Amino acid sequence: MSFRAVVFAIVVSSLLAACERRSEERAPEEAASLAPIEGFASEVSYEEQVRPVLENRCVVCHGCYDAPCQLLLSSPEGTERGASKEVVYDSSRLLPMTPTRLGIDAHGSAEWRTKGFFSVLGTSGEEGAGEPLVLGMLALGAANRFREGERLPASVGLDIQRELSCARPSEFDAYAREHPQGGMPYATAPLTDEELRTLVSFVKQRPPAPPPTPPTTSETEQVAAWESFLNGASREERIVARYLYEHWFLSHLHFEDAPAGPFFRIVRSRTPSGEPIDEIATVRPTDDPGPVFFYRLRRLDETIVRKTHIVLPLSRDRLETLRSRFLDGSWKATRLPGYRREEATNPFVAFDQLPARSRYEFLLEDARHLVMAFIRGPVCRGQVAVDVIEDHFFVMFLDPDHDLSVKDASFLERAKHLLDLPAEHGNAFLPGELWLEYNLKQRSYLKLRESFYRAGDPKRKGPSLDWIWDGDGRNRNALLTVFRNFDNADVLTGFVGGIPKTAWVMDYPIFERIYYDLVAGYDVFGNVLHQVSTRLYMDHLRMQAEEVFLSFLPADERERIRASWYVGATRQLDFFLFDRLHGIGIGTQVRYRGDDVVAELIEQVLVRTPAVSGPPDGLNRCTAPPCDAEGAGPVQIAVERELRRLASIRGAWVAFMPEASLLRLRAGSEGGDDLVYGLVHNDDHTNVAYMFNEEARRRPALDTLTLVRGHFGNYPNFFFEVEAEAIASFVDALLGVASPDAFAGFVERFGVRRTDARFWPTSDWLRTDLERRDPTEAGLYDLDRFGNF
Repeated sequence: MSFRAVVFAIVVSSLLAACERRSEERAPEEAASLAPIEGFASEVSYEEQVRPVLENRCVVCHGCYDAPCQLLLSSPEGTERGASKEVVYDSSRLLPMTPTRLGIDAHGSAEWRTKGFFSVLGTSGEEGAGEPLVLGMLALGAANRFREGERLPASVGLDIQRELSCARPSEFDAYAREHPQGGMPYATAPLTDEELRTLVSFVKQRPPAPPPTPPTTSETEQVAAWESFLNGASREERIVARYLYEHWFLSHLHFEDAPAGPFFRIVRSRTPSGEPIDEIATVRPTDDPGPVFFYRLRRLDETIVRKTHIVLPLSRDRLETLRSRFLDGSWKATRLPGYRREEATNPFVAFDQLPARSRYEFLLEDARHLVMAFIRGPVCRGQVAVDVIEDHFFVMFLDPDHDLSVKDASFLERAKHLLDLPAEHGNAFLPGELWLEYNLKQRSYLKLRESFYRAGDPKRKGPSLDWIWDGDGRNRNALLTVFRNFDNADVLTGFVGGIPKTAWVMDYPIFERIYYDLVAGYDVFGNVLHQVSTRLYMDHLRMQAEEVFLSFLPADERERIRASWYVGATRQLDFFLFDRLHGIGIGTQVRYRGDDVVAELIEQVLVRTPAVSGPPDGLNRCTAPPCDAEGAGPVQIAVERELRRLASIRGAWVAFMPEASLLRLRAGSEGGDDLVYGLVHNDDHTNVAYMFNEEARRRPALDTLTLVRGHFGNYPNFFFEVEAEAIASFVDALLGVASPDAFAGFVERFGVRRTDARFWPTSDWLRTDLERRDPTEAGLYDLDRFGNF
């Protein structure tokens, strides 16, 4: 690494280090004295007694890469692996860390111990044997309970960047003395005596988890059919299989006749079909797996959490579609793409023999799934990672019949080396050099793109509404909504919410590059240089998607509208040199009547193809009341007519709302008729062009709230629980909030705090309700970011 690179890394890591710190352990002055918790005298069943408690009380905070101390409790293997002091999301590290993916990078306790993990169960022969760390943590939590229903003390940290001790068994006494309120479950309502005794009995008895359910005949046959397809012998089949793998490696795959699972991952194995899978561990899917490997479907035997549950169905129809799209005999491969980093990380080079139209149609067919991969994929956390996008925006796609990168083969042939991505440099790349090298390539690419589109439109008429993909009249992936909630994000089908400030139209090169920048080429274990490079490159891609959207607006309005999106950024040197607006001299064939051209364009897109647009969002965009949902019962109608008063309006009250809340409306004594809504706080910013100092770019007075019918998000920041007949009082009280004290009073009346006796029952009900409504996409909410309101 050059001296200049080292200096830059130190500066950036120093800025980021303020966000992520670990505490230094100090020797205890005296041992903590805690009353032991007794287990059950009789044997406990893992499946019937232990698993429900582990999932509903433990996995809800220990289910992703950002689980405290890397203690993943979503599977028996994770529980046995234990905890680590090393932090995955350490944005100050100068060197990449060794990957610690459960089930991939090591196997068995002995291997994990060599990687710095320590037992929390008091495993025989290991440090702390006979004094399981889990028992100490449970006893500490039971001895220091919080006052029911009250806000937590300020001394109890909840920020995801809070100091973490990650005490080893030998350090527990010091930890307990210094952090008396740091027991388990952390900063929540206490467990019941039965739940505590169940966990204690589990640690002491160690009942075995039952073996995985044997596959059905249908499952075995379908696995064999897909593995046969993915391991075809011809060059064309091998290229297609590699392309699919690189786009599906994060997916949870399931067969169409089993909507609730089991789910599978596609992996590269040293062993062929019919033999036990021996997964090859590479950091990225674009890394070299070696000369001999096989694509396999590996069954997931773990608790499903929503954050990582990116679902894709496999069916015979999908298999035939892939064959006809990619293997119809219309192209011949003369070579196999290599795994040299500069080739493998650029899909326009690696897959240049694969017809671009086939690739783009593949992306469009399951657009939400792939957008979800980079919106809520490997980045379990990270404000710097997702502050590159607005809090709320709509996504559309350029129709393949009008995308010149798809229609004209010479376009990508000339452009492909201008579309290199930062992953080609791994963790040894200087963002300052990216500013020069990649910005120049982006400028050259945009000039090339503009020249192609000008040549194809000599009269400068510009795009028409037909240029926006209509989902072929059937596919609801054509219109998407993205929400960002501070340090994580989610994507929904259709246009949900009020008219956003910005919108995207992605063409094939934008879509593919975003995926390879944020997913296939992203290393969650990488160093600060890699993380910053990825973020800076995504700036270009966001602006390019916005620019395609702007091209559908009147030419004389584009500069003004874009400037309103980038207040305070348009005079920056890189913005002026490399991100200027293109196509100013080209018009648009879309016709407008009023002044709000953004809203008009979105409305025209919505009314063009109702089957793709879906039901109108009467909750947030009701222009002709009452806007009642089709098929809604009287309770839902009454509730939504009141909630609509909160939608997409501005007011002092919005700024006090959590980023993402779940509202449960009780409509019956059993809970089966209860309703649930997402309350999404959309933060307004002057711009999202910078990595740091986001708070200085906030405009709280322009914040809005979006209502989402049903379950929403992955990390709820708060629960509200209201009787359905009291919804008017809830709305009135919220609209009247104008101060922190007023909001605290509102929470006292309608909220479910972490310390509330209803906290765990509400969490349980939400899980059950989600599994009932959507068994395919259901997974545990992560409560680690639940706030202290």
